[in-house]
Amino acid sequence: MNDTYTLNPNISKTAAVVEWIQQRIDRQIYQPYQRVPSVRKLTTMLDVSSFTVTQAYEQLVATNVLVAKPNSGYYVLPQITQHRNIEVLVKEPMVDTNWLVQQMFNDIPDYRAPGSGELPVEWVKNDRMQWAVRQVNQDIDSFIYNYGETQGYLPLREQLTQYLDLLGIHTSVDNIVTTTGVSQAILTVTQLLLEAGDTVVVDSPGWYWTSSTLQQQGYQVVSVARDHQGPNIEQMKQVLEQYRPKLYITNSVLHNPTSYNLHPARAHQVLNLMHEYDTYIFEDDLYAAFLADDKPLRYANIDQFERVFYATGFSKSMASGWRIGMLVSPDNFINQVLKLKTLSNMTSPEFGERVIHKLWTQGEYRRQLRKVQQKLYLAHQHMREALSIIGLSYPEHTHPGIFVWLDTGADSGKLAMDAYKDGWLVAPGQLFNPRAQASTYMRLNVATTSDEFLEWLGNYLIVNSTHI
Repeated sequence: MNDTYTLNPNISKTAAVVEWIQQRIDRQIYQPYQRVPSVRKLTTMLDVSSFTVTQAYEQLVATNVLVAKPNSGYYVLPQITQHRNIEVLVKEPMVDTNWLVQQMFNDIPDYRAPGSGELPVEWVKNDRMQWAVRQVNQDIDSFIYNYGETQGYLPLREQLTQYLDLLGIHTSVDNIVTTTGVSQAILTVTQLLLEAGDTVVVDSPGWYWTSSTLQQQGYQVVSVARDHQGPNIEQMKQVLEQYRPKLYITNSVLHNPTSYNLHPARAHQVLNLMHEYDTYIFEDDLYAAFLADDKPLRYANIDQFERVFYATGFSKSMASGWRIGMLVSPDNFINQVLKLKTLSNMTSPEFGERVIHKLWTQGEYRRQLRKVQQKLYLAHQHMREALSIIGLSYPEHTHPGIFVWLDTGADSGKLAMDAYKDGWLVAPGQLFNPRAQASTYMRLNVATTSDEFLEWLGNYLIVNSTHI
């Protein structure tokens, strides 16, 4: 067939490039394992910037459409549809991780996206960001032409060490590595500990990106039910006994999607099992910054990096575009972590690390967080009242993080597709389980869930006569 190099003018350039590539994969112009055009070539072909193409390719990597191979390029991944009825796929659109992430990148307004995983820009926008950029820019000649330190900008690592010390978590700058967000930290640790076919334990519900990515990498993903105290300890013991997994990935504080915290007794039980079955924990602490109480319990508080890998970052709380994360490794693994970073992307961009450090040490980060924490608290209070009006219950034990894990009493997969037809982006519960089981739950972002959507939801549940 004749190809065309015309992009869709009705969406953003990045989304249009994503659409252009996806269409050619669907038409098998680019087939599984085939290399797609290089960034430079596609820039010329489509007459867009290299930044736009890079963003588009990164989105396609994040949604498991492409895989990036160092020093080689981007390649098409085979699209796996395990345990699905082909007839059902023809009749119904598929609500999966790929679908949700692509929609979130398609410039849907915040007020139309109650399923979003991000805070609105106006919530996290820092008036001092440009000041910090200018400050770092004054010294740019001293570092911009060098690779920088593999472990990352030392003052930023020192700052994290001090911060963790205040939380009762003790480590050294020598055990901290900067990463391109928490997602890269997860991939680094899985690459370090796992081989193809190995089992990883995740929470159910749990962050959909983790399960989808692990499955795409060839790992077996098994979930353990998570409640307001932590993982179900009996299920955890059964899973550890049956599958002998090497890694458990979780949030302890403001868990995604429930906004629950970890109970001390449950934490001790889990760690005892980790030692008994020789399993490690990856503790994703990305959301903890939004909790006004800055000393909730983490596994790292108890374990002190014997069996815990700890990661945090700033993409949710300060600037998504910087993609700056930090990984703390047990001492006996740090050299291997550094080796993996060196073999993948050598170093992480120091400019962004310096900007984040500047804001953090000048007190701007704490001031910014206090404003966001107050907004989140008020949003949760409003959510509690608004849900009662439409006959739904605000979930008990929820802390004032970004999310609420809401039981609608309806099939949230069907609800999500019906909502999408009416212009709403919803995150249905089936995405938060690695087996994509049907669910009546959905994740709501308190910052982007408008009264208009809740009115739509209330009417939808009445019309469909499905909620209890």
